[in-house]
Amino acid sequence: MQWIVIALIVLHVVTGVFWAGSSFVLARMGGLLVEKLAFPQFGAGVATLCLGMATWFLALRGLPPTPGFHVLGIGAACAVLALIVQASALPAVKTLKGAQGDSSPQQRRVLISQRAAAGLLLLAVLAMASWSHV
Repeated sequence: MQWIVIALIVLHVVTGVFWAGSSFVLARMGGLLVEKLAFPQFGAGVATLCLGMATWFLALRGLPPTPGFHVLGIGAACAVLALIVQASALPAVKTLKGAQGDSSPQQRRVLISQRAAAGLLLLAVLAMASWSHV
């Protein structure tokens, strides 16, 4: 059972690094190349959340609540909100893929969603890194 938890944590971290890293890069680059990264990024976000829930279910579910678990919960909530924000911009990304005219409203919407998600993911990463020290 312990090797399963270790594998889940490793996969959770790897998918989370891609998700958060691509969010930070797209936010910083003004949404450049978002057409190529948005859907793999969303898939990594879904995988990260599912792997995190599985890890919690197998390793942490039966433990008594502590302040650290509240921090972990806040981080998880930030990650869920980040995924919702990015999902709301996927129709604009789809429009950008086939855009031939002025696509600045869609580009702006995607950029705002990437920046908001990057901020939320920064909070999530900080919470995940510090929950056991609280």
